[in-house]
Amino acid sequence: MTRRPFSTSPSYVQSIQGLLRLHELTLKGEDKSPEAEAVRDCLDRPWTGLSEVEQKRITGLSEDLYSISNPSGEPIPTNPQAIQKLSEAIEARQSGEWDKALELLRRWGKYLEPAVLSFLRGTVWQEAGDNETASLFYQHAAQLDPSDEGFTSLYLSTLVKTDPVAALQRAQDILAADQSYQPLFV
Repeated sequence: MTRRPFSTSPSYVQSIQGLLRLHELTLKGEDKSPEAEAVRDCLDRPWTGLSEVEQKRITGLSEDLYSISNPSGEPIPTNPQAIQKLSEAIEARQSGEWDKALELLRRWGKYLEPAVLSFLRGTVWQEAGDNETASLFYQHAAQLDPSDEGFTSLYLSTLVKTDPVAALQRAQDILAADQSYQPLFV
């Protein structure tokens, strides 16, 4: 199978960006605001221009975003079937079957630590060419497990590709908060 990135059609990009903006407003407690209503209204037109696969992907992304803004708690103890399905998700990602990987993670991710699940989702979105969505999941992983510097690094490396100013500010905030950081040059 050929590894092709997710669509960059105007309707698709507008739908993804609108959904990400709604997620941002939800996290701020502004999901019922006039701005959120305006974003929802703007999503109607591009939706009709999407393929069935794109609509399904965006609906799944909406579920995934809801799951990180309203977490369910601790992972369920694993079992052989869950291990098999999660392995299938990783294999699907590695072969460029990103929608399949995301669907498997959506169904079987409840058996993973939430930070690992967000990391895996971020990796799928990044490899599919959507750094903006990937950075959101990497950010969530870094928030859940700040001791894992890899999550923070992935978050910043994807954020810098979509919003360099925000990435620089976030990096400065991280360094300022880390009292153990010693600059190389004084």
